[in-house]
Order: sequence, then structure tokens, then C-alpha cells
Amino acid sequence: MKFKYLSIIAVAAFSLFSTTSCMDDFDKPNTDNYIVTSPTDIGKVNATIYDVKQKYCADNTTADYSRNSSNWYSKVNEDVIIEGVVCANDISGNLYQTLLIRNIDDSKAATDPAHDQCIILAVKSTALYPYFALGQRIKINLKGLYAGAYSKTPRIGTPYKTSSNNINLGPMLFEDLKNNVQLVGTPNPNAPELTPIDKTDEEGKAWLRASANKNFENCPMLATVRGDIKEASEENRDKFDKGSDATFKDVYGKTETLSANGKKIFGPYELHDAGYGVERNLALGNGSTVAIRTSTKNRISFIELPENTRSYTGILSYYTNWQIQLRDTTDISAN
Repeated sequence: MKFKYLSIIAVAAFSLFSTTSCMDDFDKPNTDNYIVTSPTDIGKVNATIYDVKQKYCADNTTADYSRNSSNWYSKVNEDVIIEGVVCANDISGNLYQTLLIRNIDDSKAATDPAHDQCIILAVKSTALYPYFALGQRIKINLKGLYAGAYSKTPRIGTPYKTSSNNINLGPMLFEDLKNNVQLVGTPNPNAPELTPIDKTDEEGKAWLRASANKNFENCPMLATVRGDIKEASEENRDKFDKGSDATFKDVYGKTETLSANGKKIFGPYELHDAGYGVERNLALGNGSTVAIRTSTKNRISFIELPENTRSYTGILSYYTNWQIQLRDTTDISAN
């Protein structure tokens, strides 16, 4: 019996020691295994985002692989090292496996296209924002990665085969971040790259209307546009759309889901397309429109469509027409 009691005391003492050790571990966590980017310098910057876009993203004439005039890529076989600031990430769930990298080069004149450039860095992960906060400067070594265009939008990533057996430029592997991407300093909430380009005035609206501006130099772009959503206008707010593509049997013919208040929302699942996105049309007031593209089932998609004039900030790109993808709920403003 005495041995039994001594054993119980010993186990209790060991448990207390173990608990104390665990508490110490939580106080000072070992985060070595959570470093997802390169812990060492990946090299000196030797190119710009514009250099990369000119060489790999301007058109498909010299691409290693071209599926069509909207989708192509080439492998980068040498050390091409660029730098930029994260100005869009996936924090809301609306941007999938996507980081928007932007660099403003003040050594270039404001009229020089190399002065202000963006490119998409696609990374295979469901949660990039904990590692890539807005305002975080990064370096990217493109060696071993691919650069080109996905639906006409310049991007860096890795090829993948779609469910339709098409080969497109998809996201780079998450584990490749450790070799190809380096954090530079800490996030700067005042970085100039976080200020969107204003396309809300008459000059901006005229710029959007000009077809010549739909090119690789201007796409993608962090921008703000302003207007009224057509689907929420007085003449349309009671006209409800139905899923119209028979390919999606789970939504075909079903009327769009409304909010609890009976209002239209940004991304009703019933209206999704092959990319699981929904487009609402923003009328700019000069006869032109910009599509607000929203993925389904995220915190933006369930927001009610504003029934008055608002400003919208996000990644501006184009396919046939201009479209914008919001980064978070705060990208909708009355101002």
C-alpha cells in the first residue's frame, strides 16, 4: 500500500512538472517550424516587376507553352530577383491563392510605365494572410518558377491541369516559398503601394473607357472605382436571376439566394460560373461598366448590394471588360 501511495505522489509530481514545462513552452513558443519563407537572403534584386512582365507576360509569341491568346507561361531558368509590397491577400476568402505584389520605383518618372507595376504571385494555400500581411515587402527569386498570363492577367506560379484537362498557369507550391520568397523587414501600413490608384473621377472613368488601356502594363492594378450596381438599382432590385448554366446541376434553374432582409447579395451561390465567381455590374455613369467579381461563400459574398453610389477598391484586371475583385469588406466605401 505504501508503495502504491508513493507511486501516486510520484505521478502527480511528474504531471505538475510536465504542466509547468508546457506552460513555459506556451510563454515562449518555438516558431522555427512556422517559417514558411526563406530564412536567409535569396540574393540581390536584379530585375523589376516591369522587366518580368515585358519578357514573359506581354504576349504568347515566345512562351514555352501557350494554350491560347489569354493563357501562356514560360519557365524561368536563371536567378531573376524582384521586389515588391503585398497590397492584396486572401484575408476575406474572396481572393483564392492570390497575392498582389506592387512596387513603386521613385527613380522612374511618373509617366514611365516602370514607375508603378503590379503582378500576381499565386501560391497554393488556403491561408496566405498570416504570413503575408498588407504592407509586407518581399523579394522573389523566379528561378524554377513560371511567369506568364492567366486569363490575360500577368502572374507568377506553376502550371497545373484543370478539371477540363486544360493546362494553365496556377499557383506555386507552398513549400517552394522557403527557396523562392524572402520577407524584407516588417509590414509597413503606410507603404505607398497600399494607396490605390484613383479611377473615380471623370479622368479615371475616361481611362477605363479607353480600350487601349487594356494591356499587360496596366493589369493587374490596385485601384478604386465608383458607381452604382445595376442589379441593385430601383428598376432591377426586384428582378431575381437564376442559375442558367446546365453544367452546374446543383444550381441550374435555382433563384439567387437573398439576405435575411430579402436583399440581393454580392455572391449568391446559385449564380456562380466555372470559376465559382459571380459578377455584378457597376455603372460608372459615363456609359461604361466594371464587373465586381466575387467568389461565393466568403464574408464579402453575403454582403447586401448597396443601393446607392459607392466606391470599390481591389484588384483591377480585364478579360473582355474591366473587372475588380475586392480584398475585404472594408473595400466598400460611401466616400
